Amino acid sequence: TADAYVNSSSPTKNYGNDSSLRVRGGTSSVYKSYLSFAPSGINGTIRSAKLRLFVTDASSQGGSVYSVASGWTETGINFNNAPALPQSAIASIGNTPASGFWAEVDVTAAVTGAGPLSFGLASGEWADIPDTAAAQLLADAATVIGVP
Repeated sequence: TADAYVNSSSPTKNYGNDSSLRVRGGTSSVYKSYLSFAPSGINGTIRSAKLRLFVTDASSQGGSVYSVASGWTETGINFNNAPALPQSAIASIGNTPASGFWAEVDVTAAVTGAGPLSFGLASGEWADIPDTAAAQLLADAATVIGVP
């Protein structure tokens, strides 16, 4: 698994070793986060896949989740070389009412089987996700992928 955030104010800096992921939109610094994992042992039709995020900052708009290209690395990604976010999100996180809130989004449409899988997170407001929770959520997401 890999996770990192990027910051428009420091477009060549890598934040892959930071202890949290961040998302924020607006006209000042833009933060986007990227998550990647490689589910394995999947045979058959995928019935459901959920991405769970442990949020540490309340926000009226927790952001959106996008399916993005794989191939980036946790210690190599920065704002300038991060995968582009497509025009349409696959899910919206919505309101995150309090610190310690688990946001869960349906990412079934993006999971086609075993292999690398990457997501980008972006928001119009600020949100903070602990890096340790993000790493755990990836393992959790892989275990809730259902096959017949």
